[in-house]
Amino acid sequence: MEIHHHPDVHHKRKKFKEYFFEFIMIFLAVTLGFFAEGLREHIGDRTREKEYMTSLLQELKYDTSQYNKVLHTVGRLQPQLDSLYKNLKNAARYNYIIQGKWNYLMNQTSIEYRPGLPTIRQLLSSGNLRLIESRLVGNKILEYEAYVKGNVERLDDNINTATQKVYGFEDALCDYKYFVTVDLSQKADSSTYDMPLVVKDTIRLNEFANSFVNYKAISTAYNKTVLDALKYATELIKLINNEYHLEKE
Repeated sequence: MEIHHHPDVHHKRKKFKEYFFEFIMIFLAVTLGFFAEGLREHIGDRTREKEYMTSLLQELKYDTSQYNKVLHTVGRLQPQLDSLYKNLKNAARYNYIIQGKWNYLMNQTSIEYRPGLPTIRQLLSSGNLRLIESRLVGNKILEYEAYVKGNVERLDDNINTATQKVYGFEDALCDYKYFVTVDLSQKADSSTYDMPLVVKDTIRLNEFANSFVNYKAISTAYNKTVLDALKYATELIKLINNEYHLEKE
């Protein structure tokens, strides 16, 4: 005779609890893993953000130092441009010679500076500008980049064009025999030299003189642009230091 066992109700309840407990454990493990991954990404993003800001801060400091050099050079150059204009407008008085004491700075000094913006360009091209948590810092970065790409580079091109125009007149209207007859390596200051004019035509000399007026006008506009760029860069440096306290590290 077979003996039938009744189902063990208590045994079934125990299995249900175990399944439920396993479900809870898996759910908690997945949830904690999700939060842990999010935390890891957050820490990684903040680390990369700080690295970007450290790099940008150094570049901005270099930019400001170059802007100050440009402003200093323009300040020295502009009076020389006035003298060169008078020299050419009164060429006969100067025996048709451009005086070296005035033209040396024009021929030996480059006043333009075009920031490379490597960190900002990397932030934009990689989409990592999103890493910048401070909206104010992000906006200031974009403002500085836009001003450099627009105003600074446009005026920089204008300065180059004006410079080449002056050099073109020098090549066409001046005698460079000085460089043939003088050993510049033996001269203490090879930057100061007279340049005899090979023409006496007043129209051509007037064009030459006007090239210095044009250069001065463009350099004046460039000077203002550089001042504004310096202001943008200085404000961004201060803002980055306030947000990230990098100077204290």
